Amino acid sequence: MPHPLPRRSFCALGLAALAPFAAASTAPPYPARPITLVVPYPAGGNGDNIARVFAKKLADHLNTPVVVDNKPGASGTIGAGQVHRAAPDGYTLLLTVTTQLSSRVPGIKPGYNATEDFVPIVGLTIAPMAFVVPARLGVRSMQELEALARQRPLSYGSYGVSTSTHIVQHLLLSQMKARDPVHVPYKGESPMVADMLGGQIDMGLVGIGQAREMEKSGRMHTLAVLGTQRSEFLPGVATLSEQGYKQMDWAYGTAVYGSARLPANVLAKLREAGKAIMADPDTQAQYRGQSNQPWVNATVEELRQRLVADTNNWNKVLASVGALE
Repeated sequence: MPHPLPRRSFCALGLAALAPFAAASTAPPYPARPITLVVPYPAGGNGDNIARVFAKKLADHLNTPVVVDNKPGASGTIGAGQVHRAAPDGYTLLLTVTTQLSSRVPGIKPGYNATEDFVPIVGLTIAPMAFVVPARLGVRSMQELEALARQRPLSYGSYGVSTSTHIVQHLLLSQMKARDPVHVPYKGESPMVADMLGGQIDMGLVGIGQAREMEKSGRMHTLAVLGTQRSEFLPGVATLSEQGYKQMDWAYGTAVYGSARLPANVLAKLREAGKAIMADPDTQAQYRGQSNQPWVNATVEELRQRLVADTNNWNKVLASVGALE
């Protein structure tokens, strides 16, 4: 007959079995401290403006501080890399343009895989970008710009080497048969616009809100918008596709992402908060006030599929154009 275990052994086994439940019950509910929203763009640009609205709304919804942390540089990989390396606990999130997260920039090893290491939380805004030139250039149409680009070298700004803004303009100028165009990379919209107004570059892609403000001031002219349809905020400006240019159907979608290793309950809470925030008429009004189209109908699955599709698309485009500088 087997010997019974001592009473203390039963107690030890019981405590060991209950330990995980005790730990879970004593863990503070999420969120228990401030959340950091990493934005891979400089302060003052459209991405930063979008982030400020969402951060305030998320802070109110979760009753905890949400800090915007601008980490521009390396074509958005610095900010995304910071979120990837952070503990997957829901306290470090990423707000970025979907195409920038999905693009694989030659020469930069980000250390993450966009489609495997990140999960979408909520879509915020989606819109075409605007193709603008400074008023000093003296052109008011794509036809006039094309004629000038064939006469002498023109410079254009982007948000980094081999980013979508670089590739799109490279393809556009190639179709124009532009003479020796010069690419100038920037960390974001604000420094690029400053240089455009200062005479350092001749053209670039900016958010619709920036284009509207510069158009009103007379300092820039909007010659076209990207995307498959015109912007509701600039209805009189034709798309590049309408004007005969190909492969110009890119839309500028901004979303919030988290680590793919987030606990299920944390991810569910963040997605629930994001959905409620984007359903709020005040959120939509604030984004429209920035000339940003609210992305209110994007489901999590649609965001995931878009990230995969964008990754495949930009990889093919990069392979077709080769190394860019």
